[in-house]
Amino acid sequence: MTIIRLLSKTILLVLMAVLVSFRAEAQVPSVKFGVTGGLALPTGDFASTSSAQAGGATAGFSAGANLIFSLVPTLSVVGSFSFASNGVDEEMVKNLTGTSSYSGDVGSWTTLWPMAGIRYSTGVGPVVSVFLTAQGGLLLGSSPEVDVTSGGNRYTSKSTSASSFAYGFSGGVMIANKFTVELRVLSGQPEYDFEFQASGSGFTSTFTGTADQPTSIIQLNAGIVF
Repeated sequence: MTIIRLLSKTILLVLMAVLVSFRAEAQVPSVKFGVTGGLALPTGDFASTSSAQAGGATAGFSAGANLIFSLVPTLSVVGSFSFASNGVDEEMVKNLTGTSSYSGDVGSWTTLWPMAGIRYSTGVGPVVSVFLTAQGGLLLGSSPEVDVTSGGNRYTSKSTSASSFAYGFSGGVMIANKFTVELRVLSGQPEYDFEFQASGSGFTSTFTGTADQPTSIIQLNAGIVF
């Protein structure tokens, strides 16, 4: 019992010392809020139109928000939520329908990324600092809805939702503790249910199943911190 009590007191003293150290070193507000916006560039299978797990995604846009809890001037906990929308390459639709041309509507890939992790930052000039962030969280995705016509036949695919574990890494620059420029890499692999239907004069064929969709994007963002 004496050893347990001694160990408990030691742990308590260490925690108190860490907290006192954090309070002593903190020279910035304990909580900051930031918003970002920019480009969402698909990579790998997500951008491919010919691989076995092709997503056919094209360049799109992203928007997001960050909540930054400063522990010490160089270390923070960052919770973030970002949104990305990516269109579908025309070649992907042609491959899906087996036609050379089509008319109609094709939706977009939509992804939501709630994430949390650690950020390290350090000053490199009077008003400039750089930072690196590692995060884990979720990918919440929606597949594009397709409704196109070609050669008198109609091809439709319903939009479905899926989720998976996700991870992300980013690096960037902060200017005057206010403005940020950031490159962010996000990745996950949700499994979507799909339903594809082809119909024409006197026939209707429906195909259903599930498929993994590796989903990786690079976000090029600019933002402001409050």
